[in-house]
Amino acid sequence: MASINLFPTEDRQTLRANKLNIEFAFASYSSYLTIRDNNKELTIYLNEKEIMDHILNNVNNLNATYSTNKDFLLKLFKHTVEKIDQMENKDKEAMASYLVNNLNTSEVKN
Repeated sequence: MASINLFPTEDRQTLRANKLNIEFAFASYSSYLTIRDNNKELTIYLNEKEIMDHILNNVNNLNATYSTNKDFLLKLFKHTVEKIDQMENKDKEAMASYLVNNLNTSEVKN
C-alpha cells in the first residue's frame, strides 16, 4: 500500500464522495475514514478525541424540528440507552440517573 502526503498543497482540494463507498469508524483506540471506488481506496486515520468532539458538536447543532434530524436523534437515543444498559450496575445507575434528571430540563446539569 502506498502512502502519500496530501499536505502541503497550494490548492484547495475537494473530493465528492457521495457516490463512493465510505466506511467511517471512531473509537477510543482508532478512528478512520476509508473511501473506496472499485479497486482504489483512500484511508485517512483521524484523532479520536477530535472526532468525538466534532460528532458531539454536530449532534448539538442538529435542528430537532426537522423530521430527518428527529429520526436520527431517536436512533441515537435508542442506541445510547442500549449502551447504558450494557454497563456494569454502578455505572448504569449513574448514567440512568443522569439521563432521568436531565431529560425534562432546559439546562443540563453536569
